This record gives sequence, structure tokens and C-alpha cells, in this order.
Amino acid sequence: MKFFYVKFCHIFLIMIIIVGFIVSPLSARAEEKTFQIDPAKIDAYVEAAMDRLHIPGAALGIVKGDRTVYLKGYGVSGPDQAPVTPQTPFVLGSTSKSFTALAVMQLAEAGKIELDAPVKRYLPYFRTTDQAASSKITVRHLLHQTSGFSIYAGRKGMVEGDKPIEQHIRDLKDTPLTKPAGSGYEYSNINYNILGGIVQAVSGKPYTQYVSDHIFKPLAMNHSYAAPEQARNDGLATGYQPVFGYMLPTKQLNHEATVASGYLISSAEDMSNYLIAQLNGGRFQARTVLSEQGVRQMHEPGASIADGLFYGMGWSVNKNVIFHNGITENTYSFMAMDGDYGIVLLINAYDFLSSYDGIVSGLNGIVHGQERSAAELPDYTKSYVILDLIMAVVLALILRAVYSLWTWRTKFKATPLRITAHAVSILFLNVLLPLAVLIYFPKLDPAPWSVVTLFFPGAGHALLLIPIVLLGMGAIKTVLLLRSSLGRKRPAARRVAG
Repeated sequence: MKFFYVKFCHIFLIMIIIVGFIVSPLSARAEEKTFQIDPAKIDAYVEAAMDRLHIPGAALGIVKGDRTVYLKGYGVSGPDQAPVTPQTPFVLGSTSKSFTALAVMQLAEAGKIELDAPVKRYLPYFRTTDQAASSKITVRHLLHQTSGFSIYAGRKGMVEGDKPIEQHIRDLKDTPLTKPAGSGYEYSNINYNILGGIVQAVSGKPYTQYVSDHIFKPLAMNHSYAAPEQARNDGLATGYQPVFGYMLPTKQLNHEATVASGYLISSAEDMSNYLIAQLNGGRFQARTVLSEQGVRQMHEPGASIADGLFYGMGWSVNKNVIFHNGITENTYSFMAMDGDYGIVLLINAYDFLSSYDGIVSGLNGIVHGQERSAAELPDYTKSYVILDLIMAVVLALILRAVYSLWTWRTKFKATPLRITAHAVSILFLNVLLPLAVLIYFPKLDPAPWSVVTLFFPGAGHALLLIPIVLLGMGAIKTVLLLRSSLGRKRPAARRVAG
């Protein structure tokens, strides 16, 4: 149920952001002066939000037209307590996808990629479990998330990124498609990992080098990187995760193979430059990274996600609002554009229970003259008090059950009714229930257990361990019950024989 609740909250908050971006700018067009940068209000809101959600550090950039109008760092970048600045690099998450889409569009405009050509033209080794079906996947299908790869497979790849991009793509030979290419939208990180491989193959450069040479450098993104080794020397923000409510620094896995879908690194200052280019037809100052027509094509609705909501090329699109969020195991980002206005928020933490999407909605309201309060955001403390109480109760019940095993021999009275009742209890509580959790719980979001424990440390591990413990206890109970049952039959047999 928690997965459904969290999923609903994320969708609900994104819809709030969309509504906020649509309604506020409409009034702003009627009266331009409603757009205002009030540093005191912005800072007070961000700091209150960080306090409420236990966020260690964040960076904010706001742009209008062809200039950055607000840049600020908040909090600390890591355990060394270094302050976050607008130049502090953060791991982006899925906001990386628009960079990969931009790289593909650059190569398309150079005549090196055809968007409707099959992927196999550029990656001859590419295939899934169904070779015929995978041969129909085009570059455009990947860009629009309509290839047929599943969200589950994409998330599974997040814990299998410690390999070169090409090897990651070759390993897709064991991955099934869930629907025919082009038949419908399903978000999957695999699509953009493959696009990273195409950029690499067509350009003749490593993906990381191409993005650095053709996007970061022209846009003066001097604190942006495609590999964490370089970013660490520039003060890369340490990611944090809550473990039973305690916000702790954690290390990211090696994501070499999945950098194109979610692990580029940038700062608020650099992302502001990027938004300016997106808002101005690919131009930043005197440099152009893509034609105006190409940028417009990236922002056009490509595949329907829900009523009025579409996926473009690395961007989600809803009427005027063009946006994308990014989530890794321990960082978060959100960027959005509407008209000539854009905003980017970077955070060096990720909390599975408390969505950060509402922060951007609040900031959008403030810059358009609304009064917004951090009290509207999820209550971190309440969420984890409830979670910890639930975990404490479950632990107490398990300890009580373990204790009952030790006292079984002296306290259990082996009557037919009690033996039957215990057998039924073992079947449901120690076999069917834990097996159902182990098999079906990962399918609710969906994500494999390795991703659940990566993104939800502590509680995720407990959710995995508890069913295993219950199965083990069920095995022990079964042995004890059989012994008790056999022990009851022996005296009865002796009485008959006597």
C-alpha cells in the first residue's frame, strides 16, 4: 500500500506543479509586473522547506528570457560542511535525458542520424529476446519512450551500470519487450541508455566526451561533468538518504552504463545557462547548440502519457509547461520552462516517502506573487515517526514469535484442534504471506528488490528481510509441529498395544 500511496503523491504533486505553471503565467501575461524576484521570500521558503524535509543542501536557478535572474546555494554539500554554491555540481538524475536527446538532435541536424531509422542501423549488435520485434525499434521510439521496453527493466538497469555502455546494450539480448514498438508510451531508462550508445557510435567519441565537447563547453557549463571522478575535484555534492528517519550520506553505485539516462552532473549556474538555450531556440550568448526548429521539435508532444500530458524528447510537455524531474538513489533535480521563464532546483538528497516536487510548485507561486508556505509540503518527521512505530511493532511481534519457538516444547499442548490451527497459521503467515510480499511487492511500483533497497535503505532492507525471516520461522515451526504431532501419536499407540 505504501508504494501506491507514494506513487499517487508523486503524480498528484506533479499535477500541482503543472497547474501552478499554467495558472500563474497566464495572469502574468495579463500583468507582467506579477513576475517578481523577492530574494527574502524565496530564501525563507527554500530554507523552511529544507528544514521541514531535512534536506542537507540545495541550489536554485531562475531565468527569464536570455538572462539568469536568481542564483543561490543553500545548506551544505556534504559531511565536510562545505557550503553549497551556485557552482556546486550535483548528480542530475533523469533531467540528464534532455541532454542525450539534444546530442541526438545535433547529430540528426548534421545528417549523421535519421530519427526514423532503426536502431540496428547504428548499433548492429542491438537486439532483445525478440529479434524481429527489436529490429523495428527506431531512434524516434527511443526518444519518445515508445520502444516497448518496460519501466521495470529500466529500473533494473540502474543497479547494473558498472560496465561500458556498449556492453550494457549488448546485454539487452536477455530483456523482453512488453509491447510492440510505437504502440504506446512506457517510461524506461533503457531507451536513453541506448541513445547514449548511438551518440557514441555515430560521433566516434565516448558519450561523455561528446556531451562535454558539444553541449557543456558551448554553453559555458564549466561545472558540469559526465563522470564523477572529474566532478569530485570540483566539490561534487555528496548525496544523502534517510535511514529510518536519519538523513545519512551514502555513496552512489558505479553508473557508467546509465550516465545517458540519469547520471550527468551539473550545477545550478550551468543548468541556468542550459535553460536559457532551451528558451531561446538553442542560443546562449553568441553560441548555438541546436537550430530553433530542432529545439522546438524536442519540446513538441511526442507520446501521450495521460490526458493532456505528453512526452517529447527528454522532456514532459503539458500545454505551455515543459519540464522534467530527476531522481537518483541520493539526489534530486527538477527543471521547468513556461514561455520565457525557467527554473531549476538541485538537491543533494532523495527521500522515498517525502516528495520534493512540491518545492518547485511553491517557488513558482512565489515568483508570480502568491503567498506559499513550506507547511504545504510533506511532513518528514511525521512520516518517519509512523514508519518507525510500524517497524518497532513488527520487530516486537517477530521477537515474540521467536521467543515462542524457544518455549514450544514446554507450553504447546498437542491437541488435534491446536495442531490444525497452527498448521493453518504457518501456511498463511509463514508461507503464503511472505512469498506474496517477496514476489508481488516489487511489482507494485515496479522495481526489483535490488532497486527497492538502493532507493529505500533501512526500511527497504527490512521489507526484504522480514518475509525471509518469516519463511525461516515457518520451517522451524513446521518441524516442531511435526515432532509434537508424532510425539502425541506414540503414547496413543503404546496404550493401544498395552
